[in-house]
Amino acid sequence: MIIDNDVLFTRVEDLLLQGKKVTIPVKGYSMLPFIHGERDLVELEHVELSGLRAMDIVLFHYGGRYVLHRVTAVSDGRVDIQGDGVVSGCEHCPPGRVIGRATAILRRGKRRVDPYGDSALGRVRLWHKLLPYRRYLLIIYRLLPWNWWILLQQLRERRSRVNK
Repeated sequence: MIIDNDVLFTRVEDLLLQGKKVTIPVKGYSMLPFIHGERDLVELEHVELSGLRAMDIVLFHYGGRYVLHRVTAVSDGRVDIQGDGVVSGCEHCPPGRVIGRATAILRRGKRRVDPYGDSALGRVRLWHKLLPYRRYLLIIYRLLPWNWWILLQQLRERRSRVNK
């Protein structure tokens, strides 16, 4: 079943405001290598604006789209956010645009991973220090044998765009 993003995320936002946890599939590759689009699920909960902090993975509304990225900094009037797989640039949005905070990642929809555990945050901090080399590391990462499905998916998407 295909659901329009606006309809889906309006419902997700309503459920989060009611205090419920919501699990959504992830699409795209902007959170590689920590979250794989088309494979992993993310469990979200409502977050108070005062509870936002660096390293949180948040769902937010930006430029007419809903995006799942990591908070890099929080100040009084804005939240700076960047995807782990993004090699340059970051989004700046008002705290009111943040819809929810990830509480868990479900690898392949099954194995529950805490994105804020010591080992996970250690890997994320190292990854952020490697920002100047991230482009090259992501190329190598995608070429590894266990990630060939990513390459195949990208080829299929390109072919379908060309055929349209």
